Amino acid sequence: MEQGTIRSDRWNEAAKYGLIFGAISAAYLYIGHIQVALGVSGAFASILGFVLWAGKLTGCIMLMKHVMGKFYLKHPESVTSDIFRLGVLIALLSALVYSVVAVADMLYVFPEYYDAVYTAVIEEYAKVLPAQQVDELRTVLVDAPKFTFIGNFIYCFLFGTILSLILSRNIHSKDPFSNYKQDEQ
Repeated sequence: MEQGTIRSDRWNEAAKYGLIFGAISAAYLYIGHIQVALGVSGAFASILGFVLWAGKLTGCIMLMKHVMGKFYLKHPESVTSDIFRLGVLIALLSALVYSVVAVADMLYVFPEYYDAVYTAVIEEYAKVLPAQQVDELRTVLVDAPKFTFIGNFIYCFLFGTILSLILSRNIHSKDPFSNYKQDEQ
């Protein structure tokens, strides 16, 4: 019964926090759009972008540690692998949420922004590449949303999985050998 409870609670927590982590990353994406819309550029934009990125990264790591620790406190019978699986599920679901939001952003929310970026890229490469390669570049940029989804999903999932592995090792869990008693002779 305990393992079934752990499993269902793990999925519930992963779904809830997967949405939260995905929303945090999506908010960071839209803050970047706001910076561009406000015309913030130069060194200030770079410094601000770095500070926001570092805050997002640190906040997500601390939140993941908190979630995993809270899960352990709720289920003290859980072992390290249970806590790790929670982190992997959160990583999977948040990567999915963020990847979908990023592609929707490219295709539906700000397509003119990405079209302008693609046009600028093609214009710069047209100065140094032959026409045939520029046409090939246009063909590749048509598939940019697919590459964005796959790349974001893989990156976010791997980052979250590695983070979960590191954090789960530092959360105290039940020693599987604690009930072992050596035979007395």
